[in-house]
Amino acid sequence: MPAKPELYTRPSSMEPLLPTSRLPELAELSKQILIDQTPEGLRIQLVDQEGRSMFKDGAAMPNDRARILLRAISRIINQLPNRIAISGHTSISPSGRTQSSDWALSSARADVARQLLQGFGVVPDRVYQVSGKANSDPLFPDDPMLAGNRRISIVLLREAPVLPPDR
Repeated sequence: MPAKPELYTRPSSMEPLLPTSRLPELAELSKQILIDQTPEGLRIQLVDQEGRSMFKDGAAMPNDRARILLRAISRIINQLPNRIAISGHTSISPSGRTQSSDWALSSARADVARQLLQGFGVVPDRVYQVSGKANSDPLFPDDPMLAGNRRISIVLLREAPVLPPDR
């Protein structure tokens, strides 16, 4: 069985970017943040926990806790030059099937996250991609109904800097 990703409260490499010790409102909420490196770049995920959802069932608008996290993440994004990709994810329904509404819901949640990040100062040109993945990419594939599969992923893309054209 593959190991479940570890949820980090304050990864040492992110402390300068996400100072939970100086932002008390983030201390408890940081349990819903997962940060890791992927081939695409630095991935920051806001994950649901049992009893600590970021969204009301079936709603695209995040709750106040998720907005606080998105505001903190916007500060990270604004300190770095990378473009970002945002994706929304759902868990599998109790029926075990993907509902067509899961695609729309995960897309809407990713787009609302984009709108909020931009409202918190992220320049629109920094957004490379916004997508909904429904339950097609579970964080915990061995337990596709687990709350942690419901999440927003924000990737600070690893890419070569944009260079001006040769003159």
